[in-house]
Amino acid sequence: MRTTVRETLFSNVMLDPNRQREMVFYGRVSTQHEAQLAALENQMKWYEDQMKYHPNWNLVERYIDEGITGTLAAKRPEFVRMPEDAKEGRFDLIVTREVCRFARNTVDTLSITRELKNYGIEVYFVSDNIWTMDGDGELRLSIMATLAQEESRKISERVLAGQAISRENGVLYGTGNIIGYDRINGNYVINQEQAETIRLIFELYASGMGMTRVANELTARGRLDGAGNKVWNAVKVSRTIRNATYKGYICYNKSHSDGYLTQKRINHKEEAFQYIKGNFEAIVPEERWDQCAEIRSRKSAAQMDQNGHMRKFGSQEPQGVWKQKLRCSC
Repeated sequence: MRTTVRETLFSNVMLDPNRQREMVFYGRVSTQHEAQLAALENQMKWYEDQMKYHPNWNLVERYIDEGITGTLAAKRPEFVRMPEDAKEGRFDLIVTREVCRFARNTVDTLSITRELKNYGIEVYFVSDNIWTMDGDGELRLSIMATLAQEESRKISERVLAGQAISRENGVLYGTGNIIGYDRINGNYVINQEQAETIRLIFELYASGMGMTRVANELTARGRLDGAGNKVWNAVKVSRTIRNATYKGYICYNKSHSDGYLTQKRINHKEEAFQYIKGNFEAIVPEERWDQCAEIRSRKSAAQMDQNGHMRKFGSQEPQGVWKQKLRCSC
């Protein structure tokens, strides 16, 4: 049987494991949290220590993904760059600490290591003692990759359970502020100067002004938005009118992930939003917020277009004494 050059190369790999290797490190942490970044520093030091035990390794490159999940390879730029460099023959060995650092998706782990093998690139998982070009390398890798993926699934379930408890306790997500409030000790505290602008927006809108007219009025009065700008538009006004925080509620269930592997966000319609009374003071009365929500609903009429699809069309709210008595026939 004729032996190919590639088969000869792989045979030499097995016969001479201590030959000179052009190698790279791959490291990853899943969040930008300080503790995780410290763990990344420890990973790098650990890799440097590994080189002391392998004098035949010549370090070519370090590939590091910070604050990125391991369940989807396409979301990790350094992980994507690594096989591209492998095609160019820049190295012949990838060293990573353990399978879960490399990937938490079984399909990604196997497909990428197979692709690398086609380029003559071996992957060494140090803690798991797996060399992908060993006879049983792929079998052992499949088992460890499956365990890593299962751990990711359990983490996702724990996160969802924690979020449910957070909703019950009225916990605020995120760390940023919104106009009208300051975020102090994990809760919203009214910023009186900004709150006057919020109250004015609801007042003007409730009086019958459209969002564009409200925006023009705010700009004319020199009111500052959340970024300190004096120029307003209908989008900013709409975002304010829709925000239930201003009536003292926290809005949950705006979106969900389609799965722990792909982690694509799916946005929900307003009808699916969940409102929980917050432990902070409202800026506008609940009745005023609901009044503006009802006006907004009236102004957005759902109609069927020429293709048979339901679409929303804005409608002009009538002004004057006959406001609640007359309606356009269309």
